[in-house]
Amino acid sequence: MTEPASTGALAVGIAGAGVAGVMAGVTHEAMVGSLCGALLFFTTTKELPIIRRLMFLVISFVMGILFAPALAKAELFGFGPIDLPGPSAFIASALVITVTLAAIRQRRGTEPNHG
Repeated sequence: MTEPASTGALAVGIAGAGVAGVMAGVTHEAMVGSLCGALLFFTTTKELPIIRRLMFLVISFVMGILFAPALAKAELFGFGPIDLPGPSAFIASALVITVTLAAIRQRRGTEPNHG
């Protein structure tokens, strides 16, 4: 019979390997930049309920990291490419929710419901 400690260590090792595989290629700079962009959005949208702001914080953080490589290679209005993971993740994180909500509002043709 296996000991609980060895079984737990095996489970943690497998979970860690899965997370490491998903996070491969994500730099610390991109994570910090994305967190700063998400916090910027979170602190400037005080009209939204806190639960919605927290949800948008998480979405903004995750999507900022995912969009950072594409934004780092992009050229917008003659500016770019950025080629720096931190600033590109910051910009992506700060814009992802704003742009998505604007597109949803335009599609609906109505003002957002803040309730």
